[in-house]
Amino acid sequence: MSIRARLAIGFALLLGLLFAVAALPLQRLEALTARTADIVDRQARLAILSQRANQHAQAAAIGLLNLMQTGERAARVPLYAAMDADIAAADMAVADIEMALLNPATRANIERIADLRQRYGDLFQQTVELIEIEGAAAARRHFEDRTQKVLNTLLFETQALETRLLETMQAELEQLGAAALHARRLVIFLAAGALVAGIAMAWTIARSIVVPVREAVAVAERIAGGDYLTAVANGRRDEVGALLASLATMRDSIASREERISRLAYVDPLTGLPNRTRFLEILGMPPAGSRGALVMLGIDRFAPINNALGHAVGDRLLCQIAARLCEVQGKGCTLARLWGDEFALLLADVDCTAAARHAERILAALRAPMMVDGQRLDIDASLGIVMYPRDGDDGATLMRRAQRAMALAKRRRAGYGFGDGDEGEPAHEELSLIGEMREALARGDFLLHYQPKLDLAGQRIAGAEALLRWRHPEQGMIAPGRFIPFAEQTGFIREITPWVLARVIADAAQWRRDGIAVVVSANLSALDLLNRDLVGLVRRLLDESSLPADRLCLEITESALMDEPELALQHLNELAALGVKLSIDDYGSGQASLAYVKTLPVHELKIDRAFVDGVDTDAKNAAIVRSTLLLCRELGLTVVAEGAETPAELAWLADNDCDLVQGYVVARPLPLDDFLAWIEAVAPDPAVLA
Repeated sequence: MSIRARLAIGFALLLGLLFAVAALPLQRLEALTARTADIVDRQARLAILSQRANQHAQAAAIGLLNLMQTGERAARVPLYAAMDADIAAADMAVADIEMALLNPATRANIERIADLRQRYGDLFQQTVELIEIEGAAAARRHFEDRTQKVLNTLLFETQALETRLLETMQAELEQLGAAALHARRLVIFLAAGALVAGIAMAWTIARSIVVPVREAVAVAERIAGGDYLTAVANGRRDEVGALLASLATMRDSIASREERISRLAYVDPLTGLPNRTRFLEILGMPPAGSRGALVMLGIDRFAPINNALGHAVGDRLLCQIAARLCEVQGKGCTLARLWGDEFALLLADVDCTAAARHAERILAALRAPMMVDGQRLDIDASLGIVMYPRDGDDGATLMRRAQRAMALAKRRRAGYGFGDGDEGEPAHEELSLIGEMREALARGDFLLHYQPKLDLAGQRIAGAEALLRWRHPEQGMIAPGRFIPFAEQTGFIREITPWVLARVIADAAQWRRDGIAVVVSANLSALDLLNRDLVGLVRRLLDESSLPADRLCLEITESALMDEPELALQHLNELAALGVKLSIDDYGSGQASLAYVKTLPVHELKIDRAFVDGVDTDAKNAAIVRSTLLLCRELGLTVVAEGAETPAELAWLADNDCDLVQGYVVARPLPLDDFLAWIEAVAPDPAVLA
């Protein structure tokens, strides 16, 4: 039976009991009320009739006495009429009493009163007749001897009847009171019965609902706790059964959706491998005392494949790469795709030698040609390897060091490389400086120093390099080596470089207006060179300042060309098209300088200070610098010798036809005002500098 039907039946029974409790007492009370009213009315009427009979009998007796005292007949005539009326009224009252009293208990009293009334009437008539025949004295004697005695007896019986009637009425009223008390008890009993029955029905119905609902709540709580295997009792045909069936359906649906959500949260949808989130969870829960290696893998030159062949081909290539990594991952290895073209492997219970062998197997597997849509693709990869717990005991540290080792391997084109513990980790105070750089830029704590470049042939200042400095409000001047590398690592260099370019171009434009024709140089980091907004920024700043593009030189390092050489070359070509001069900084410290000199649209080459130092006494340095000067003359490039510090070095460079010299032998880096004052001091005539 459904809950609705049970509730309807229960409420119907309860309403029926309440109706019985209300209707039965009302009926009994109405009957008692009617009975009481009838008794009171009847008994009151009999009492009134009895009193009336007595009153009229007494009035007739009084009239008789008055008659006996009246001497003249004419005066007695009205008295006869009054006595006749009283006697008739008394007879009528007695007759009414006889008609009303049908109770056998009072019938004898009524018959005796009627007999006495008849005798009294006869004697009363005889007394009246004696008045007319024998006179008042004879009538008085007759009245006193006989008539008055019967009258007194009549009055006594009438009063006795009245008393008896009152007693009867009182007895009947007491019976009615007892009946009313019984009715009251019946009402209480019925009300108590209805209350008990209602409570019983409510408890029964509530139990039939609450117990299964409580079971349903318990099932729901287990489902909420993740228990999707708990059995759901069913078989009921009421609403609770429907609820339990819905809970079972909900459990199955939630389990299915949670499985899908878990897959989306922890599985890479493209390759089916664990994603970064899942990998970090695994990495963060190594068994106590375990050791192993974390390998981070990045695909070299993946961006050009995506750009040239489209992302669909790139996705299919990533799937093939994942499949090959799965083939060589080995037992006890966890493989995941972190993002883009980066993968990670967690090798358990291996040392450095085993990790290196595993890395070589991975590289060999990936270097085998791959076919995608009928097209052969040759790829390579760079791997960064860190050992745990030697290089770190938490996932964040291991990931950061593996990322740095992978980047280093990519720059060195070494295939793979190991992280080396704490080497390269920023000190605590340096990390705090990183957090202050943004505030420093907003406060204007950064400033530029300019280091002149001397034209050896013309003995004039032909250029100047802008060098960034940080004047800390508490620590004073902070060396560039303390904050610029970390600005590049954190990416904040992308916020500093636009400020540097704006200041450099504005200063150069002002120098030009003042007649100082100096080509100003600014350095670009690897992140700056890969910034897609770089060319537009330089073009806008040149247009706003009206500075000719050939008065600006941008210096780049060889390492800046390593990560994405195609994009870097594109930006360099666009800058060269603007007319901006380009310079290779620290030439000779990299690994592919000649290739860059051949392919890049550069105008200037700066020989690293390591080769300029002692060039006048070190034959090997002299040979390197001399050959570089010859190469640049053949290629039409300007050469800047960086880091010259002695007059002997300066003289050697001049004798060997070096174009420009930059170093302490010419001047140290100077603040803007000091730089302008220095130029005015060494060359007061602006024409000399033109």
